[in-house]
Amino acid sequence: MIRLTLKSRPPFRLSLDGVTPDSIAGVAAAELARRPLAQGNRRGALGDWFRVEATGEAADRLVIADGDDRLDDVGAGMAGGELVVEGDAGAGAGTAMSAGILRVTGSVGYGAATAMRGGELHVAGNAGDQLGGALPGERAGMSEGIVILGGNAGDGAGDRMRRGLVVVAGTAGSFCASRMLAGTIIVGGAIGAQPGIAMRRGSLIALAGTVPPAPGFADCGVTELTVLRLISRFLAERGLASLATHLGPLRRRVGDLAQNGKGEILTPS
Repeated sequence: MIRLTLKSRPPFRLSLDGVTPDSIAGVAAAELARRPLAQGNRRGALGDWFRVEATGEAADRLVIADGDDRLDDVGAGMAGGELVVEGDAGAGAGTAMSAGILRVTGSVGYGAATAMRGGELHVAGNAGDQLGGALPGERAGMSEGIVILGGNAGDGAGDRMRRGLVVVAGTAGSFCASRMLAGTIIVGGAIGAQPGIAMRRGSLIALAGTVPPAPGFADCGVTELTVLRLISRFLAERGLASLATHLGPLRRRVGDLAQNGKGEILTPS
């Protein structure tokens, strides 16, 4: 196991793109300390800002101690292993990760799980805007994987999401599930304005039931889908039993009809 301890709060943003458990497995601590690190618009070394320590534990485990919201791209491109951030992380946490588990004990910034292709992202705190969104210029966002957020999400959660599962235990901001192509988003708290706008397919499950009117959605009555029982079991296994208790019969609204969409917004009946 490698442990990176932040020496002091950086005065600018640091990009940890490529510093992942799978990419550093078997690398000596001294060599890792010399690895290039983007420091704002300059280049430096990982050892400039982190104390690098190796232990005899699992080689595919990386711990970042004293996390900070100026540490961007944590877990970006991750393809295996486990990465634990003790504290906060900045923008782009888990960008384009394809496998493994990324755990953040604090909060994350803008664009967490952007273009995620697999694996799991667990965040104990809050997330900024565009959770599970798309890379600039791309037509689709998150395409696989699981995101579990213990706090609140900002605006645009699941924008252009193609597949996968996003669970937000708290609230979500405006434009949740906007332009969604497929996948499932579960929100335990209130949701902001314009949910599901331009939605094509997929499911937005709003367990608090406090969802602003969505004019492009048609009310299809109350339903009890078989998949909800599977989701309930999954949530209970992940320690989210309080959310699972709300997955009974739900009112189903289909849309966005302005886009000939077949997505759905589900709320307690």
